[in-house]
Amino acid sequence: MTGLNPKLKQPIAWNWNLTLQRELFWNSTLSVAYVAHRGYHGWDVYDINQAPAGTTLANPGVNINALRPYQGFAAIQEEESVVNSMYSGLQVTWNRRFTAGSMFQFSYTFSKSMDNSSNYRDIVPDTYNTTNLWAPSEYDARHMIVINYLWDIPKASKLWNSPVSRWVFDNWQVSGITSFISGAPCPFGISGTTQCGTNVPSSSFTTVDGADIAGGGDGVRVVLTGNPNLSSSQRSFNQWFDTGVVHRPAQGTFGNSPFAPIVGPGISNWNMALFKNVPIKERYVFQLRVETYNTFNHTQFSAINTTPRFDAAGNQVNPSFGQVSATANPRYMQFAARFSF
Repeated sequence: MTGLNPKLKQPIAWNWNLTLQRELFWNSTLSVAYVAHRGYHGWDVYDINQAPAGTTLANPGVNINALRPYQGFAAIQEEESVVNSMYSGLQVTWNRRFTAGSMFQFSYTFSKSMDNSSNYRDIVPDTYNTTNLWAPSEYDARHMIVINYLWDIPKASKLWNSPVSRWVFDNWQVSGITSFISGAPCPFGISGTTQCGTNVPSSSFTTVDGADIAGGGDGVRVVLTGNPNLSSSQRSFNQWFDTGVVHRPAQGTFGNSPFAPIVGPGISNWNMALFKNVPIKERYVFQLRVETYNTFNHTQFSAINTTPRFDAAGNQVNPSFGQVSATANPRYMQFAARFSF
């Protein structure tokens, strides 16, 4: 059955910020802001008829529905207003408005987002203990730099005024957006295939290879004996995180891993464009465009295999566990011609 808690609360969000701005040289402004968000009473789904861990192990051969708190019923999913969240961020922006044929904006954000349910997930794995669900949000990105710019290249006809110079060397424009973003948190999945990365959504908790390891729970988490994240100098294509600290939970337990303890691949991307305007008459302009995405063809990872898979003895048996499994954002180039009138 599914239902709503009769005392379900309306979600609440508080937002506040403090911003300081200062005008600088080059017709630019600097903005420094502290931005925060606090959320209360978000909704998540609990199984209020979940059998405690170890129930079926202590009662072999007995139908689990005869052992649940409301006997004779299977899972009873209930909406609970128990989700909280907290975001804090330092946002720095240096902006030069379009002046003398150029403009740019540099933005840097150092932030942290925490919650106990980033989105409307599946049922929480352990109704009786949700303390370790408080963790970085699925969309948490600690560092983010975005630079955008536009430059009208000076006209060569100012130095060499001729029809050739005006048609060939005048009216060129360069623009672009450059992004450097740290990776988002990634989950462990213990059955099927789970991957994480900048373009792959997180997965929900699952049982281990179809077996009810918890002995009454709807799902389990892996056991972590240390921090699985490696430093940037330690990471490699074949080992993005420390697989040696990931273990199968013991029979009758749910494991101790938070939802998404691994920091996935980040983004380092340059998108650039080159325009050439050819004025024909006052009302007519012919434009040639060259646009590139990932201009320098920098290899970017999009998925990491985070499915350990365990055998009956609890040994990890997935040879691809911890390896980079896909790349993203290959270089694209597009050309266009445009006639305006």
